[in-house]
Parts: sequence; C-alpha cells; structure tokens
Amino acid sequence: MSPPRVLISGASVAGPALAYWLTRAGCTVTVVERSRVLRSEGQGIDIRDSGRTVIKQMGIFDLLRSKSSKEEGIRIVDGRNRDLAKFAVDLSGAGESFTCDIEILRGELAGVLFDVTKNDVEYIFGDMVQSLKESEDEVEVSFVNGTRDMTFDLVVAADGIGSKVRGMALGSENENIRRLNGYVSYFSLKKGDTDSMWSRVHWFKGGRNVSVRPDNMGRTRAFVCLTAYDDKDPRLARLEKASKEGVLAQKAVVQELFQDVDWESKRILKGMQESDDFYMQLVAQVRLKRWSSGRVTVVGDAGYAPSPFTGMGTSIAFIGAYVLAGEISRQKDNIPAALDSYERILRPYVESIQKLPPGIPWIVNPQSALGVKVLETFAWSAGLISSTGIVTLVTKLVGYLPFSLWPFGEEPFKLPEYEAFRQ
Repeated sequence: MSPPRVLISGASVAGPALAYWLTRAGCTVTVVERSRVLRSEGQGIDIRDSGRTVIKQMGIFDLLRSKSSKEEGIRIVDGRNRDLAKFAVDLSGAGESFTCDIEILRGELAGVLFDVTKNDVEYIFGDMVQSLKESEDEVEVSFVNGTRDMTFDLVVAADGIGSKVRGMALGSENENIRRLNGYVSYFSLKKGDTDSMWSRVHWFKGGRNVSVRPDNMGRTRAFVCLTAYDDKDPRLARLEKASKEGVLAQKAVVQELFQDVDWESKRILKGMQESDDFYMQLVAQVRLKRWSSGRVTVVGDAGYAPSPFTGMGTSIAFIGAYVLAGEISRQKDNIPAALDSYERILRPYVESIQKLPPGIPWIVNPQSALGVKVLETFAWSAGLISSTGIVTLVTKLVGYLPFSLWPFGEEPFKLPEYEAFRQ
C-alpha cells in the first residue's frame, strides 16, 4: 500500500513533534501553519515525565538542555522583594519542584523541531485550512490563501486551544473548552538589577500575580496573570473583548488592571508597553467527549490542553504525538481504528493530569489581601519544609504507594513500544 498521507494544522510544538514520528512510521506528512514565518516568540516551557523519554528517543534531549534558560529555581517574594520561600530546580524532571532542568522558550523549541523535520516534511506557511470534506477513504481539504486543494488519509488539529480544525470536526468552542476564569500575558523586557537566574513571583489581591523568569538570551520573561473567582467578574469580559481586538487593546486593559499594584510592577508594565513579543492567552482546559471524527483527530492543546496550572501541556503534547503516530504505524490500513486506539491508550492519563486539586486555581489566586497573606504564609511554610529535604523524601516514599491512594496525580505514563520506532 502507498504511505498514508497526513495533514497537520499547526507548526508550534505538537504538530512538528507528530510530523517527526509520523515520518518514522512511514507516512507522507504536510504541515500547514497560518503564520508566514516560524513563530519565535513564546513563554518558557518545561518538559517532564515521559515527555523526557520521548525527546530522548528523538535525539534532541541534549540540544534542548543546552538551550535551557539555566534557571536555578523559583523565589516567592513579598512586596519588598524579600524571600518568603525558595524552591531549587528539579534536575530529574519528575515534578518534585516548580521548575526543571529543561526550561526552554517555546519559539526555540519550535525551531529545533522544525530543523529536525524540515527535510522530510512539507511545510506550508501563511495559510490555513478553510474546509474539510470527508469521504469513507480520505479527506479533501481546501485552504484560505491559495494553496491548491489536496486530499489526505488523515487530518490532525495541532493548532492550539482555539483550534479551527477541531471546531470543523468536533463542535464549537463552548462545548469543548472549560474556562478557568483567567488570562495570562507573556512578554520579554530588559534585564533589571534585581533579576537573576532565579525566577520570582509576587501575588496581589484581586487574583493577580506577576512573575519574572530568566531566559538564555540575556532578557527577562514576564508573566502577568489575573484569575477571577467566578465568570461574572467584569474584568473577564474586558479581557475577552480585548483578546479579539489586538495587541494594543490587550496591553491597555492589562495596564489598567495592574496599575495599582506594588513590587516591581511599574518597571514590568513599562517593559510590556515596549515589548514586541507580547501575547495574551485565556487560561482554560480543552475537554472533548471524543478525540476523533472519522479521519480527523487532535493532538496537544487542540485536543486536551491541561491548563498552565498543571505544568504538563508541552509534555502531554510530546507523549500524544508519540502515541498517535505509533498507533498509526500499527494500523496504517485502518486509520479510524488507529485513532480509537490512540484515545483508548492516552485518555486516562490525560484526564488524570487535567484533574486539578480541589479549589485550584482559586486558592492560589486569592481575591482579598487577607487571602494573599494566608497564601504567603503557606508558601513560607512549604519553603521551610522543602529546604529540609522532607518534601523530596515524602515524594519518593509516595512513589511506592498504590497511586490510587495518592490524590495528587498518577504515576508516570508508560510509553508503548512500537516496532516502527526501533528502526
């Protein structure tokens, strides 16, 4: 039989990662990306759990580690920049700290994935899927900006939380997205005198926090976050409206909503106004009743975004790409059956990651000044315990318990083995 023809929509992380494994599985792959060039912007992201095994098998682990920010850990500080707690970097990737040894800018990661796939994959930039017309054996795809119509055996949505392709095949956004009443803005600014190789975060009343992190380019990455207690908070309506009006409107709303706060926010907001890499994102999860419809499926955030609160979005994207391509390698002549196997194998793990602890995200984003004080006291206590090594010890001991008795997450995902990937 001829190699399966696969179209992937999205060239950030999940799309090129899937393209890599599909070519290993013997497929012919095309990736379409609406941006005219590979996007270089983005926040720092990390790779944990079995995602690390996937990138090792791709041969890019050491390269990604070399491009890491070299972040030493995270400091939780008060309004006078005094440490309340410090958590050093986790070198194992097992999730025993807030940061791990692979902290890389999303744009740099996308560049690495493009470089390792560009010779085997057709990339189409500056275009996007306009329509899908599916028959029993293939999907006919038309494009917005003049790319000729093509037919494929499989179409994969890898175009993020707001995926257009997912909407065409699996329903509207309102049915598939669980909003967590928050928005986060990302941008870079000049490195300041107080910036170091440690990240810092400070909370404010009103469900707000600001974080700064080092990168490997001599600048500082800022995260400005707002989380409301309920979806009727008028600030959310203003942020949602601005999200549809462009960067200038988004910066203006964020400036107004954070102009009353202390710490180093004045410097950070000034840097936001001067930045050329700003973007704002809804904090949400993607939860689908089914991951596939016929010959159209999803991978990464487009299919199962877990939200930034889990710290696992990129890791799940790598794992999902590996499993989806692996199942196709086993059943090239029956794509719908391969998609069913993909969901059956991976969905339980995804759902365990998406299961946030009770009260999250609202407990860690208090609305009152008293709530902030309580959270800071808790952080101080956790930092004190962490400094003794007890947290690491308890984490390791818990690993020997049946994970069903441990309510804060599942054991690492066991990657299936695929004959096609041994070659």
